[in-house]
Amino acid sequence: MNNVIDIFLSIVKIDSPSGKEGQISLFLQKWLTNNKFQLKIDTVGNIYAKNNVKGVPLLFCAHMDTVQPGENINPIVKNGIIKSDGKTILGADNKAAIAAIMSAVDTNCNRSLEILFTVKEETGDGVEHFHFEWIEAKKALIFDSVKPLGGIILRSPYIYNFDIQFTGKAAHSSTPNAGINAFIPAFKMLSKLPVGSIDKDETTINVGLVEGGTGINTIPNTIHIQGEVRSYSKKLFDQHLKKIKQLAEKYATKYKVKYTFALNGYCSGYTHSYKDPLIGLVSNIFLQSAIKPVIYAHSGVSDANVLNEHGIKTLNLSDGVQFPHTTSEQINVQDLINLSKLVQKCITEL
Repeated sequence: MNNVIDIFLSIVKIDSPSGKEGQISLFLQKWLTNNKFQLKIDTVGNIYAKNNVKGVPLLFCAHMDTVQPGENINPIVKNGIIKSDGKTILGADNKAAIAAIMSAVDTNCNRSLEILFTVKEETGDGVEHFHFEWIEAKKALIFDSVKPLGGIILRSPYIYNFDIQFTGKAAHSSTPNAGINAFIPAFKMLSKLPVGSIDKDETTINVGLVEGGTGINTIPNTIHIQGEVRSYSKKLFDQHLKKIKQLAEKYATKYKVKYTFALNGYCSGYTHSYKDPLIGLVSNIFLQSAIKPVIYAHSGVSDANVLNEHGIKTLNLSDGVQFPHTTSEQINVQDLINLSKLVQKCITEL
């Protein structure tokens, strides 16, 4: 079965929401074995595979999981478009890439190749646990950017979530001096914290959750603040995280409350040079396929962040998927066919 459309329609029907990739994993393990790949599976379920062709391998990576609602998907092909019946997502993110890889390998694969199918890309805590010493390849491709075919992601941001809690002393609102209001230092800190896009769009700071207090007639003794910092510049990234902690400490000290500051959810960013030889080679493949290469300097994160962090030069390329993570998700039939052809060209020419 090397028809990419047939493959895609088959695999999107296999439920694989994040953390529940077992069935698609078994399907892909069987396919890999049938194509004479040697398999290794790590403790969280990431699948690593390598064929027995001699030479310097090229690595393809795609994630097996989908977002919800992603169970009992019923794909419909109409007027050259593939979409779900409207009750679920389609799962083209990232199964369009999986189908393209499968179709390309089935069609012709006579070069050294490694494949990494990952879990929990949508939620995190997946590829981060992978045994990267298994990988021999020095360059890798991921098709996991929701843009028209031809897109090449130049860079991706560093990300850290911050978690701050101010703790004062509760009291009845009729006797405010008997308490220590934790809301005041929290408010003061937030008033000094720039949010939104800053640093000429190099950095984004967001405060997504502020909660605390127990009632309208009680002095709040705890205020909990959660947010994130994203930046394409490691220098700016570190500066803003340091500043946020300093602001928390400053106002906690000033208003005599306790505070805690914690970071979690770290994601390493990366930046590729416009002149990187791999970008040039991929751009030529696009041009040979009558697809205009477009380089994007801003993007979200993907498994490419983790691969690049571990020294594997990884390009995240566009997949042609539209409206991902929604029940309107779709992909053009011709784009899916072209995606498979692009993967095949990369196999033979990179």
